[in-house]
Amino acid sequence: MKNFSNRYIFLYVSGLVLLIAVTLTLVSLGLKPRREANVEREKMRQILKAAGYESNKDEVPNLSALEFQELAPEHYSIRCADGSLGEVVRVQGKGLWGPIWGYVALSSDRTTIKGVAFSHKSETPGLGAKITDDTFAKQFAGKKLYDADGLFVSVRVTPKGKEGQLSKENRVDAISGATITSRGVDKMLYDGLKEK
Repeated sequence: MKNFSNRYIFLYVSGLVLLIAVTLTLVSLGLKPRREANVEREKMRQILKAAGYESNKDEVPNLSALEFQELAPEHYSIRCADGSLGEVVRVQGKGLWGPIWGYVALSSDRTTIKGVAFSHKSETPGLGAKITDDTFAKQFAGKKLYDADGLFVSVRVTPKGKEGQLSKENRVDAISGATITSRGVDKMLYDGLKEK
């Protein structure tokens, strides 16, 4: 059995670590354009979903035909699937385990939600992760941001039986078993849409 000196082992391991680090860096740099393109494609898919379009993950429709225009960072004008002009706004907040975000399509007068598309980084599957389900998102269509007196109340995400004085036009049902994520969506919508 051959004995290696400590110096030899240190140099061998250092060289191996350096080789792996250089290789991983080159691979990461080589894949950066693809990663950025995938992020942009997912963003467009969520914007289109909020505006009422069902989109294939691999194709992006002709945006000029949709009269798509960026009004401000993360604030867009678009011709919605129902034919009306609307605005899509990005909102972001905190869920149970990490960030949550979404795109909200508003009517041109910014009083009514036309549609939403939410996403998350690490919510619990089967519970908080249900914010991405169509069943949850469809509740928001047609909901009003202002109450009967014209005051901004947003669309509140409330557990059944705890609606209080909120009109049915200003609330949706929370996700059962996902209280903290539901509260996160509620706060995200209130904070994100109040500014707009």
